[in-house]
Amino acid sequence: MPYLVPLFCLLCLLLARPCPAAPDEETAEPPTLSIRNLTGQELLSIRFSAGGEESFARLDLPPSGEDALENPGGTQDVRLDMGFALWNFRAVRLDRLAGFAACGTHEPACLILVHRNGREEHRRGEVWNLLPEPGSRPVCALTRFHAGMKMRDACDIIEKDAPRDENGAVLTSLGFADLIWAARLTPGTGDPATALLEHLELRQVLQREHLRALLRTLSAQGYGLWQAEFPGMTFDFTEMAAIDEDKRHAILEQGVDLLFAAGTGEATIMAAPKTQIPLLREADAPEQDVQLFTISLQPASRTLLVDIAAYRAERAGEETPAAPGRKGGATEAAGR
Repeated sequence: MPYLVPLFCLLCLLLARPCPAAPDEETAEPPTLSIRNLTGQELLSIRFSAGGEESFARLDLPPSGEDALENPGGTQDVRLDMGFALWNFRAVRLDRLAGFAACGTHEPACLILVHRNGREEHRRGEVWNLLPEPGSRPVCALTRFHAGMKMRDACDIIEKDAPRDENGAVLTSLGFADLIWAARLTPGTGDPATALLEHLELRQVLQREHLRALLRTLSAQGYGLWQAEFPGMTFDFTEMAAIDEDKRHAILEQGVDLLFAAGTGEATIMAAPKTQIPLLREADAPEQDVQLFTISLQPASRTLLVDIAAYRAERAGEETPAAPGRKGGATEAAGR
């Protein structure tokens, strides 16, 4: 009640103590929202949307990971990007929450809302699967990726209202290496219908056969092993010129065996055109257009991640940074 304030200050004076100042709303810290990932997947990002406005928070939370961010407040739709699927929850009262957790015990998608008073509430959401069952919907088949490739060259059936991530990448599905992948296609600037494909990312469930199918396809397209890094081990296959390709893959399999047995850590494999690998190792910049595949193995979230980038050769009169894999920066990516 308003009359209680002067009475309280009068009491402070009678006790010869200063009256505490009212809190400054401008300097008060905004409320936070704790985020936990209780699933067996990686929680990549969160999108909050309401009234045509949206905001993103990039998290990259592994299983059992947690983080905190500023609570945007209000009632908003919440979308969790789980890598292989998008989880959508409508009309979440964020201003009542201290946090929430992505829950892996309920299907198809579960969010545990933690209220400020400690009460927990389970909400079920809608799922948009980026790894659809074969034949359930049309999926583009990607054969090759090259410098100067346009978005429509990769897939010409992308819907105009297709979901996008915090970087503007289109979230869809692509066929490659006889598998269906959860794909992220990042366009360059300009009209999306004619924009260049700046970056491509593919995700599949980490299984040995999926990795082998990918490596077989790359080998058939003229790609070879360039570098590989496992916990405690690094391989530079350019230093194994006397070893044939089968033995190089056998060495790689040993590293994969150790990673799978440990169930933790992460490994990275780089593949490049076989004819260009010696040149990439020695040159400060690529002498011709080159496409690189960076393959990440993440056992904790059972994720096989493929990052595909095209780099253009140094042109006359242009300054090009150091070639990929060498210190000094990256070369010009396709579409840039």
